Amino acid sequence: MKLHPASLVLTLAFLLAGPVRADESSAYEVDPSSLTLADIIACKLKDVPTWNGFAFWFHDNAEAKRHYGMTAVKSRNPFLSEYRLATPVAVFGRTTDRVAFSNSGLMAVFPEHTPQALAKELGITPVIDAPGKYLGERSIVEAPFDGGSPAFQGTSRISLNVSTVTTHPGKVLAGCSYRIDIKD
Repeated sequence: MKLHPASLVLTLAFLLAGPVRADESSAYEVDPSSLTLADIIACKLKDVPTWNGFAFWFHDNAEAKRHYGMTAVKSRNPFLSEYRLATPVAVFGRTTDRVAFSNSGLMAVFPEHTPQALAKELGITPVIDAPGKYLGERSIVEAPFDGGSPAFQGTSRISLNVSTVTTHPGKVLAGCSYRIDIKD
């Protein structure tokens, strides 16, 4: 049986997050509903399992979306789940009423035309800076990860990103990626 890559990511994230104990409603140290969108976007979560806890709680949870005042926005990009916010979020000295979830984080969607200026303000180094495409990243945390068995050893990475995508012309996406890269 072949699994879809997104299913593999979610399965791996679930396994890495830790077991749920019968006496607790969650295995996570942090109540996901206590996290602010601004903190998630600005890489202020303490670790990848905290992000995983939030992502699992948020996924397919209508109450979580109401909690943050989010309404789904139809997106032409199959790799982003986009939402309009009832109350704009302030992050990186800007405000926006749009956010997008990627496979590993949350991005603010800003109506700007110059990703280079925002990247410079945030100390982000460009990986791609070409006409029509910008992608930059700054590592916040990069540390060994021990998932408890040899099969789950790797690197925990939290990085601040600025990018553009062709499906969002005139927009700049900026936010945080939380992931664990497992060794081959």
